[in-house]
Amino acid sequence: MDPHFTLLGIFAHPDDEGVCGGSLGLAAAAGHRAYVACATRGDGVDAKISDPALATRDTLAAVRSAELVCACAKLGLQPPLFLGYQDGEVDHVPLEEAAQAVARLIRELKPQVVITHDPLGGYGHPDHIAVNAFTTRGFDLAGDPALALDLPPFTPSKLYYTALPRSFLQAVPSFRDRRADIRGQTLGFVGVPDEDITTEVPVADWMARKLEALSCHRTQFEFDPATGQPKLFTTSIPEPQRTQMFGKERFVLARGPLPTTRPETDLLAGLA
Repeated sequence: MDPHFTLLGIFAHPDDEGVCGGSLGLAAAAGHRAYVACATRGDGVDAKISDPALATRDTLAAVRSAELVCACAKLGLQPPLFLGYQDGEVDHVPLEEAAQAVARLIRELKPQVVITHDPLGGYGHPDHIAVNAFTTRGFDLAGDPALALDLPPFTPSKLYYTALPRSFLQAVPSFRDRRADIRGQTLGFVGVPDEDITTEVPVADWMARKLEALSCHRTQFEFDPATGQPKLFTTSIPEPQRTQMFGKERFVLARGPLPTTRPETDLLAGLA
């Protein structure tokens, strides 16, 4: 029997899916179909290689693609899809061109729920911001009968943006002070005002599985030799902040009926 609902996360790079891996994994475990579509294969000039033994610039795209395959499998998701854009240049793709590609994907997969980056890209990453823009536009185009894509129109029920509460940036120095050098700019996490968050999905029981999935991204993280887990998400954050931060995944509902009670605790809430 086909799963009742389909969820689709659209992100810029392999490992970006980790921000909602618990929510997607929970849905998959409940019998729903969950996908990750990645705009790039993560091989841009700014892309990190944590250990030169893992990849070279020439092999990084294939290695990071395989890492995403591994992460999706750990979470019980469908194999990942790739939109084929060049890492570090996603914001150069014409908006309507990319939006129509997303609209076609939505018409093919028919997801009830779509998830993507927030409009500020988490920490201002241009690729993330571009993916937010064309996913939002593609969400709206997918149901437009005037757009001929050789597939019938389909309008998902909900569009969510991922959210890191600003209160956490104040409470957790390892995230507040974290910086990334992107195209000559030093970028830090922006966060979402706490009052804008509409949805908090409890995933504490999935934290171990999430860490297993994140651990697939060997090229991107430094690992604690004692635990074999990414330091950024474990030893760099003391308890209880770790459980507080990662025990729930937070979102802003951008399209769809606002929940009657906030925060809602299920991305599929209200769907029949």
